[in-house]
Parts: sequence; structure tokens; C-alpha cells
Amino acid sequence: MKKEIPSFNRYSSQKWKYRRIGLLGGSFNPPHHGHLHISRTALHMLGLDAIWWLVTPQNPHKSARMLMPYRKRYALCQDIVQHPRIHVTNLEKEFESLTTFETLIKLRSYFQDTDFIWISGMDNAKTFHTWDNWKNILNLVPTAHIARPPATDLIKNFPLRMLKTQNHHMLSYPENVSLEAGNTYWIQQKKMINISSTDIRKSMT
Repeated sequence: MKKEIPSFNRYSSQKWKYRRIGLLGGSFNPPHHGHLHISRTALHMLGLDAIWWLVTPQNPHKSARMLMPYRKRYALCQDIVQHPRIHVTNLEKEFESLTTFETLIKLRSYFQDTDFIWISGMDNAKTFHTWDNWKNILNLVPTAHIARPPATDLIKNFPLRMLKTQNHHMLSYPENVSLEAGNTYWIQQKKMINISSTDIRKSMT
């Protein structure tokens, strides 16, 4: 019997009222401890109440042939997450959204009294300007990007880093940061886990 994917119950907005939530979106193809490290770092550094993993049915930047079936990726996420404040969700599948921008519009509609921040590693920060409606995403939520300290020099020429309409903050220590749109946080970590989904898939072949 196939394991059913439970609804995250997007209508239960009262449970998340006035909460500070980090959003970690991705294919999770497969999920790994690097995703967990980013999540725990964001919880600690940004003063968040929880992290929601948004498992996407289809990443518009990746070929569908490269992805494991959605149920498999979702189940693997459930298996690897053993943290009371990290929640695996199927919200993007429920929303039937094709892009991050569409997902955020619907999240803001359902969770009007919840504060969100988009979380990513440095690879996504580098290509953020290629995302659909990327500047409008920045008008909806703040963002945070996590890397080792040497990455400070590497990000200077990122289109996102050079965007002067954003308030850019370099974080080295925990802080109860503002979750107002227009803020981008660059989080420097002395210890990072050098692993990627691509490397894991290669090792499985």
C-alpha cells in the first residue's frame, strides 16, 4: 500500500499566527544533511520559530527526467527530518504552483498573520536573478543565504548582492532580525557540510 502524503492543512492559519517561519524550498532530490544544517543554522541565527521545507513537484530549472518521483522525495524528507521545529510540507503540490513567486503569493494569502523569510544556500543566491519574478519575490519576503566566510568575496558580483533596493546585512552572530520584505541576510558560517544532492545521485549510479 502506498503511503499517503498528509495535508499540511494550509487553512490552519491560527496555529502559525505571529510566528516567524523560514521557508526552504527545493527538489530535495534527494534530501541530505546539508539541508538540515541550513535549516538549523537559520533557526539559530535568525530567531525563527520553525522551518518549513517546501518540496516542489517540479523545479522549473531542472529536467523532470532528473527527478525522483515526488512521493519518493517527500518520503525521504520525512525520514531524514527528526527535529521538532523543522516541518516537511506538500504546500507547493497543494497550491499547484509552478514558481516560487506563485507559492509565496498563496502563502501570504492563507497565512496573513505569519512572518516568512526565504532560506537558501549560496548556490541559489548566485542564480536568484534567473528566477521568475525575482524582484517581486523580494517585495514579498526577506531572504537569507548561508555560506562559509570566504564566500563574502564571492558574492560581491551576484546580481542579488548588487541590488541597491535591498538592505543587505552580513550576519556572523545570532540576531532577532527584521522579517520585513526588502532585507537580505548573508549568514557566514565557520562550519558547513560539503555535500549536494547531485553528488549523492552520482554515488548511487
